[in-house]
Amino acid sequence: MISRRDGYVRGAGKEQLSIAILQKFFKTMIGSSGETILGAQDNYENGDLRFPTGATIECKGQPIDPNRYQQNFVEVFEVTNNPKHDEGFKRLGDVLRITPDRLAKIPVTFGSTKDSLGRQTRVSLSVLSMHHASYTAYVNYEDAGRFIYLYEQDEIVNLVREAVLKGLRRGAGNSNEDTFSVFVPIAKMRWGRLGSDWVYEGVGSEVGKLEVLKSLLAG
Repeated sequence: MISRRDGYVRGAGKEQLSIAILQKFFKTMIGSSGETILGAQDNYENGDLRFPTGATIECKGQPIDPNRYQQNFVEVFEVTNNPKHDEGFKRLGDVLRITPDRLAKIPVTFGSTKDSLGRQTRVSLSVLSMHHASYTAYVNYEDAGRFIYLYEQDEIVNLVREAVLKGLRRGAGNSNEDTFSVFVPIAKMRWGRLGSDWVYEGVGSEVGKLEVLKSLLAG
């Protein structure tokens, strides 16, 4: 477990690296890399990249590897003292379609202890941009990019919802103790890099997936 400050410092570098890899990937695959979303609130609400059609993508940097891990770590929310997140708990319930009463009873594992979530005063939603973005990307940023997962909007939100209903983990992995997370199945749409080429390793037709991506993002 790490401190909140250390988590932010570590995250900033890998996120920028991951976004650059993702932009290069999209430029190669669909001819458009998208523009980086710079505004803090816009980024919080909608994700990291905005494309010509107005569609957005959330990007996460993480050491994903479908050959090693059959589940993916997803940060759901963070408890905070920031007053601007006063409505965060209710908003979390709205995004995941879980009533506040039911959400408060969700079991939480923290180390060797287990308790219920309870009604949190202020919550910063990590899943809000996933809820608004057309896709959420997870990028293994090692060696100039090793793997890319793309979750469709409904896919990632539904997977997170199902996992949350089974229980949350607090302070898991390299996150701080105020971070709550779940594990979900790996994305059906995924690529691995072979030399300078990205090779499709997912479910279904790559051609069909790329056609939809190009239409939705590049226009």
